[in-house]
Amino acid sequence: MLIRSFIAIPVPREMANALGDVAAQMGYQDKSNAVRWVDQANYHITLAFLGQQDEHDLENLAEQLDHYIPQTSFEISVSHLSPFPESKPKLIAAMVNKSEPLIDLHKQVTSALLASPIIPDKRRFMPHITLGRYRHTKKPFMGAMPTVIEAADELNEVTVFESTLTATGAEYEAMFRFPLDPFEFEPELDWEDNS
Repeated sequence: MLIRSFIAIPVPREMANALGDVAAQMGYQDKSNAVRWVDQANYHITLAFLGQQDEHDLENLAEQLDHYIPQTSFEISVSHLSPFPESKPKLIAAMVNKSEPLIDLHKQVTSALLASPIIPDKRRFMPHITLGRYRHTKKPFMGAMPTVIEAADELNEVTVFESTLTATGAEYEAMFRFPLDPFEFEPELDWEDNS
């Protein structure tokens, strides 16, 4: 069975709430209904779009990701909002700062893909969070778009998502999760030493 899928960072709740508030303000100004606004529960940063893949190959990829992804959390932050891509905008996006840990994580994901049966995505990595998609109409978005925005949060996990296209937009379901918080062992303090 073929599954439409992608690898992404789910946006942590605090950052999603902050971006959702900004998107709601822009949505209120969108009188011509030029943009289909994304539910903030679906906010994510795509690390690799996989397209249609065999379920077995995705399981193989998950094993590689488990090996390659570093289990160290780090902070991600948004630099500004922008139409994206700039040449022929299709989205309104929150552009994410290209920090060294984020670039390294993307490289590790690419390494996992190269070790799997799945061919890596060739597109240049431009980390962003899609807030809305332009509808295919002649009515442009006439609202104000904040150029400066402050939003930062600690990254929690990397996820392989299944993406199902519907009449109201794509629906995402997590297939494999890779937590980035290191496991900390806390020994029990109330045990009895019988040796």
